[in-house]
Amino acid sequence: MLEPMPHQAEGNANNVLGNLLRPMLGKAEVFFESTRVIAGQSGKRPDILITSPGRSPVVIEAEYDPARNVEQEARERLGMPVQNAARSPSYRNVEAAIALRYPAGVDDAYDQRAVIADAALSYCVYTVERYSADTRRAVLGFTRFPESGWLQGGVADLADLVRLVSAPQLAVEDAARSLEDGINRAAAILNNLDGVTPAIARLLGMDNVPQTRRMACAIIANALVFHERIARIHPGIKPLKLVCGPDVSNPQSETLNAWTEILKINYWPIFAIGKDILQQLPAQDAAQILSELEYTAGEVNTTGVDNAHDLTGRVFQRLISDRKYLATFYTLPPSAALLARLAVAKLKSPAKLPPPAGEGWGGGEFDWADPAAIAKLRVGDFACGTGALLSAVYEQIAARHEQAGGDPAAIHPAMMEEVLYGCDVMPSAIHITGSTLSGMQPDIGFGSSRLYTMPYGRQDDGSVRIGSLELLQSSQVMTLFNTSDPALRTGSVGEETAAQVNADVPDLSYHLVIMNPPFTSN
Repeated sequence: MLEPMPHQAEGNANNVLGNLLRPMLGKAEVFFESTRVIAGQSGKRPDILITSPGRSPVVIEAEYDPARNVEQEARERLGMPVQNAARSPSYRNVEAAIALRYPAGVDDAYDQRAVIADAALSYCVYTVERYSADTRRAVLGFTRFPESGWLQGGVADLADLVRLVSAPQLAVEDAARSLEDGINRAAAILNNLDGVTPAIARLLGMDNVPQTRRMACAIIANALVFHERIARIHPGIKPLKLVCGPDVSNPQSETLNAWTEILKINYWPIFAIGKDILQQLPAQDAAQILSELEYTAGEVNTTGVDNAHDLTGRVFQRLISDRKYLATFYTLPPSAALLARLAVAKLKSPAKLPPPAGEGWGGGEFDWADPAAIAKLRVGDFACGTGALLSAVYEQIAARHEQAGGDPAAIHPAMMEEVLYGCDVMPSAIHITGSTLSGMQPDIGFGSSRLYTMPYGRQDDGSVRIGSLELLQSSQVMTLFNTSDPALRTGSVGEETAAQVNADVPDLSYHLVIMNPPFTSN
């Protein structure tokens, strides 16, 4: 008969849990029971600290049940500054702390790793709502989720929660405010250009109203933000200060030339419509607008927030005021995340999958570790709007791949080129979708994406087109990239690619269709 295992220190369990989490969190660094990780407070020792590039640090405080002090300890970690990475001079505050209770049997287990790996862990998460305006560190408000009681899940569920709450929400809000303020200043200039605003409205497929002009400036601003990131990974692309900075004599010409070079790489959904809008502006007014938005892009980029956190989609939704007219009640990010998680989970079950490109019906457990299997998936949203649902599906697929030991960056080209299909009747919406999806891995290039602007309304030849519903009649539909009318194009003349000319959507070719289609009497 085995003697009872002596009581093991909580530090041992924390080491085990940290080592179980580490392979599930990809490029994140996981520290356990470490001192000198809190800036200026070398004596502080979080049980587990998780840091990841571009994200907020997350602390896990853990105790054996009944864990009477664990919630207080988690709350005390909120707002603490953590160094971004080794040898980095910058810091991010802890915006989320998880309080975790180990169940009975962990404290005296012979094999703690096996027990914790199979255990039903209990946990809740505290997140910062606001800081003091002066120090940006003193926490003035926080929330607990759930409001009462505890979540229960395994180590993989805990890793999912860490990934979710590590998004730097407060920095995203700061960046969104800066971007929105800059867009409004630029739109005030554009409002005075009566001679060009009708043409810009036609480019966007919208009425010539103030919200359309804000949208035009948002597209230029977003392209500038993305331009700076592309310049960091493609040496042939000049940075913003050399194309539209204060010392550039002709910023419109320099910016258009730079965006032409970027389009040779790709990034069509982001830059093609921005280039067309910028070409409509008189040089002097373009210089003023670019000056405002170049400064704004600098403010956004200094926050360290990238498009992976759906900054562009948030601002887009704020700028669309007349949603009833446009039938654009966009899916909120939390709703998109929930729906995507439920839908992608079906692909993991042994349920049969539809046959992509006539490969026949499959079955069995989906292998999320296999990049080739992921590349064969087909996901469609034929009224994609800002891409909230597609980006939520992307995040779920990438998270499952990472949790299985894969590298999300490695699947980015396939996700953009083969897996994700999006259609919308608004060129501005395709721009936002392309930006959001491209920003999932802003350092990774890709070829032609499967994002299409669909013809809608009465055409020059008198016919009437009904957007994605045209696909019910034919699996191939000519998109707006293949029109000779400059007012309808979303790409520049002579630069279209085959993927942007035809929306090729064969029947019975999708594993997942996820949509929030518009409901309108138009």
